[in-house]
Formats: sequence, C-alpha cells, structure tokens
Amino acid sequence: MRFSVTERIDASRDAIEAALADRSYYASLAVAASNLEAPDLLIATVTDGVLHTSVRYRFAGDISGPAAMALDRDKLTWVIDSSIDLSTHEGRLTVVPDHYDGLLRCWATISLVEAEGRTVETIAGELEVSIPLIGGTAEKVILAGFTQHLEREAAALAAFCATS
Repeated sequence: MRFSVTERIDASRDAIEAALADRSYYASLAVAASNLEAPDLLIATVTDGVLHTSVRYRFAGDISGPAAMALDRDKLTWVIDSSIDLSTHEGRLTVVPDHYDGLLRCWATISLVEAEGRTVETIAGELEVSIPLIGGTAEKVILAGFTQHLEREAAALAAFCATS
C-alpha cells in the first residue's frame, strides 16, 4: 500500500533535525504516544553530512480479532532506521521488525521543507503486510496508527524545540 503523510511542524528545520538526534526528545514522546511506549534512540550519528538514526518502538496497545491469534503483543517491536542529508533535508527510512521477519516491509522517503517559520515534513513510501486473509486490513490499521503517531510527533517536536 502506497502512502504519503504531510505534517506542519511549528519549529525550524534545523531545530527538528537536532531533536531527531537527541535522546531526551524521544523520552518526551512517552506522553505523546497512545499505543506506543516511549521510543528508544539506539543510534544517532552524523557522517559526511548525513544524520543516521535508529529508533526502537514497542507497541503498547491492545490486539483483537484475528490478529490476536497470529501475533504476540510483546513481540511487536521494530526499529526505524533513517538517514537524512543535512544539506538537502531529504532522506529515507526503513522499518525493521524485531520479530515476525518477512511479515512487514516498509520504506519511505523523508522531506523537510522550511516554509513561513515552520517545517513541512512529508513521508511517502510503501507498506506491505504479508499475512494471508488479513494483510490488507492490517496495512490500513498500521497506516492509521502511523498517521496518528506522526500528528502527535509533530506537536511533540514543536513543544520540544520550543523549550530546547
């Protein structure tokens, strides 16, 4: 399933890129996330002008219906690896599940454009869930949760950048 999500963040692009490499920013997301625990920044490095991050996420919501029979909530953890070129403010991200290898694939491009004192973040990519009978439904549910998370993250980024 192809997707594109755009958020307007009330912070400068430079402040946002700095926050994405700051462990305390991810700790601040504990309040912003509803079905996720606070993410854990595993890696944040800048090499040749490219910010590389790896962030682990853990699902904390409830699973119901057919998905509950196929998935263990405690194993719903994943790492988002991203790279953002700090000169073009564009990059890529990949979602790497810790468990259930091969059942979920997600990759996307990231664009951060500064406009009128804000930053417009666009993430566009592809999400595939390979679970017979429920894959399409799972993609829609995951994408809805991802979109909701990005909305909350935009507000959290703005708040974090305002106090940093």
